[in-house]
Amino acid sequence: MPTLVMMHGLTGTAEMIRPLAESILSPGMSLILPQASIPHPNRGFAWWLRDAPPTDPLDEASIQQVENSVELIVNHILQEAPEDDLIIGGFSQGAAMALEVMQHPSIRYSVKGLILISGKVLRPQCVVEHLRNNPISAVWMHGERDEMVPMYQGLEVHDALMDSGCPLLDLRHTKGHMVDLSQKEKIVDWVTSVTR
Repeated sequence: MPTLVMMHGLTGTAEMIRPLAESILSPGMSLILPQASIPHPNRGFAWWLRDAPPTDPLDEASIQQVENSVELIVNHILQEAPEDDLIIGGFSQGAAMALEVMQHPSIRYSVKGLILISGKVLRPQCVVEHLRNNPISAVWMHGERDEMVPMYQGLEVHDALMDSGCPLLDLRHTKGHMVDLSQKEKIVDWVTSVTR
């Protein structure tokens, strides 16, 4: 049975994403909720933190923070579920991290599914190259009125998955930067199908 690894967004915590993560687990699945290590000045934590608009590409210092966060997450996975198949997901910044984590050499062949909610892709070419060689079934959810991660950035994630030949459950919605709970059962059904 795969383990679900779910990552919180900017200003979030592992405990904040726990209710969503627990609600989509199939019976018998384990759950890993990594906690980012960079404190956010307002509340919670960040996988990377910078003083720039969220739509700007990451600078070198931010990419280094991302790479450090990837190592933190992968170490957590290797401690808790070293032999398990994995479904990796996240919300917002956590979704961007999922696309980075899935490429890590220590776990890349264990990843059987992705859950990407309201996120963006940091390095599209790397993601496409990785997924072309190893297409992974994915859930993609994004809101048309998302002002934090605009739809055009969400579509970059969508297009990277489609261009790579990944089987994709497209759950776009008309709301903002949020989980569309009216479609949550579709995610639950998808998780069940991936864990069979």
